[in-house]
Amino acid sequence: MKKLNALLHLLIIPLFAAELISRWNNFHTLEYLVKPWLMIWIIAFFWLNTRGENRSVFIYLAFIFSWTGDMFLMLAHRNEMLFYAGVGGFFLAQLSYIKHFLNTPAAIKEGYLIKFPAWTIPFILYLIAVLYLILGGMKGMMIPVILVYALSLIVMSMSALNRKELVDKLSFRLVFIGSVLFVISDSLIALNKFYTDIPRASLLIILTYFPAQYLIMQGLIGSNRNT
Repeated sequence: MKKLNALLHLLIIPLFAAELISRWNNFHTLEYLVKPWLMIWIIAFFWLNTRGENRSVFIYLAFIFSWTGDMFLMLAHRNEMLFYAGVGGFFLAQLSYIKHFLNTPAAIKEGYLIKFPAWTIPFILYLIAVLYLILGGMKGMMIPVILVYALSLIVMSMSALNRKELVDKLSFRLVFIGSVLFVISDSLIALNKFYTDIPRASLLIILTYFPAQYLIMQGLIGSNRNT
């Protein structure tokens, strides 16, 4: 398995490098060829490194909905509605992640945030700060759509933190760091679209997004419980 994993990493490195090049040069044709494979690689790597009891349907749904969101957002420059379709895909991905992270009684009764609810405050403050910046750039149906998605994103990261002390330390750290990178990536999307142009925003987004998915996937592989 170690040799296979090494080969898989030798495959993803040039793919990710090509994605970075496409973002740096705004080369959409190259992105069309490369980006669809990133989440497919995540799914394949997870499947090859897990067995039946660890293959939660919600993990696969999170990956698949993320892939769907990727495809819509990749084409969003052609049609504004595809941006919101992408948000919808990622909304379903966040719900799937949340469901998996909270999928045992221990997570609800003995989770870290249940024992230490004050740790929800930084998440709430961050959410308020980002919404304060972007709300002025939104109108109409944009507002409830983005509000609901932003809430699902923050709850996903909170649910990842809630796994602390319920799973092994490495699994917790990888998943939680991945969830934070996910929040940062989507915050960059929102700030760039609704607040101000961020230099090289597209590059920064993928530099946080793919590592986020990779770390979450690796953390879930290493989990010693089905949470």
